[in-house]
Amino acid sequence: MMDQILIKKLGKYLEDHNEVALVTVTSKAGSSPRDTGSMMIVDKSGNLLDGTIGGGGIEEQAKKDAAKCLKHNLSKSFHYELTLKDTKDSLHMACGGVMEVFVKVFKNRDQLIIFGGGHIGLDLCDFGKRLGYEVTVLDERKDYANTERFPNADRVLAGKLDDLMKEVTIDEKTSVVIVTHGHEHDLDAMRLVVGKGARYVGTIGSHSKIRHCFSVLLEEGTSQEDIDKIYGPIGIDIGGETPSEIALSIMAEIQAVKFHKKALFLKDTLEA
Repeated sequence: MMDQILIKKLGKYLEDHNEVALVTVTSKAGSSPRDTGSMMIVDKSGNLLDGTIGGGGIEEQAKKDAAKCLKHNLSKSFHYELTLKDTKDSLHMACGGVMEVFVKVFKNRDQLIIFGGGHIGLDLCDFGKRLGYEVTVLDERKDYANTERFPNADRVLAGKLDDLMKEVTIDEKTSVVIVTHGHEHDLDAMRLVVGKGARYVGTIGSHSKIRHCFSVLLEEGTSQEDIDKIYGPIGIDIGGETPSEIALSIMAEIQAVKFHKKALFLKDTLEA
């Protein structure tokens, strides 16, 4: 029963976009504090969030190892000797047993948040899913934000944008695309996400519309530094004007930002 509760808590941590490691005792011999199958959840700072594999020195070492695994995005096994012997795996404990644990790392997935359930939003959702993003679609209009319209999205939320944002977590692996049905709604979305730590924020619109929105944000107290991080007009200039072509240019820009690349023809990088 305790294991089921811990797994449910693990699911909640992941839903809230926390990067955690699950440490599981895979084998034991001799005198050791917990049985095979004992588990604990550790965060990237090495803090124990839930569960236990026995406390004491072995748990402290496993917490440190789990934090290192999270840092390097590496799942692996560890062998601990609960002895006073001078060996590389010894924890200098007098219990006399041995224990092996497996650290499973759960890193955040790239997240794509789309403000606007229109034609461009539809194609963006499909592109995002193909590229492995967790996709959330938000729109004030229930006719546009529903699972029938977006069957591939991970989440589709309809209602007032400021209320919906309470259900959304933005972090450094989040890309936000603002393609609503009007510049006032775009501006509302920008207010909600600017300066929140997203890797990418882009908004659709003409140069005049973008300048107007940025001017309003600046007057309202948004810093110029945060405004300068917004990609607008959105997308890479690859030509085309259909919703699919626009969505492709947006997704290309998101990928370029993700991988710290400048958009260029690869043929132009060929050395003579």
